[in-house]
Amino acid sequence: MSTISTIGFDADDTLWESEIYFAETEEKFLSLMQSYGVEVDVHNHLYGTEKRNLNRFGYGVKSFTLSMIESAHYLTRGTLRSDDTLQIVQWGKELMNHPLKLLDGVKETLQILDKQFCLLIITKGDLFHQQQKITDSGLEVHTDGVEILQEKDSDAYRKLLSKRDIEPESFLMVGNSLRSDILPVINIGGHAIHIPHEVTWQYENEFNEVKVEDGYSVLHSITDLPTFLSR
Repeated sequence: MSTISTIGFDADDTLWESEIYFAETEEKFLSLMQSYGVEVDVHNHLYGTEKRNLNRFGYGVKSFTLSMIESAHYLTRGTLRSDDTLQIVQWGKELMNHPLKLLDGVKETLQILDKQFCLLIITKGDLFHQQQKITDSGLEVHTDGVEILQEKDSDAYRKLLSKRDIEPESFLMVGNSLRSDILPVINIGGHAIHIPHEVTWQYENEFNEVKVEDGYSVLHSITDLPTFLSR
């Protein structure tokens, strides 16, 4: 790790809570579908709809909300009431407006590291919502830039590093998703540290990149990062 000059941090579920709120909303959606007598696996149906819609709507709350409405239409055989459609929209608005909660030790860790490294926040999803969360977090003051990508794969990282004139071997990515934060960076010759979160979206556990058993490290908490790097 002695060659590292730039550290990229994933945002959702690495710097602040995110997926737990989606999971809570999905529980409400499951209860709503049960009230219509739906007996099929609602979770799998919704997840399948989300995946199909990614190429159209991208990632984030808006895509999730539209997928809930679409799934509800099919699961209820077109009998979804207008007031329940509005309820799903309201859940989406609540997700968009949910107060941001930093994970423990994030601010203090970035304050330490920004004295030694160039720090970037590298996230994906809805541009407006992600930028709003970054602003609300107050973390921009401790970083040297923000990148909001449509996708986080090897090509995207390669283009990002080239744009910023960063060599892959001097770059370290930190995040909770093997799919989006770890494997693509290892694949282009960079470094990565996986910090698992207790709740991770199912999609992030399905790999496009070749799964590797080594080439990256795993830490329990972001607060372990300064000590790890100092070694």
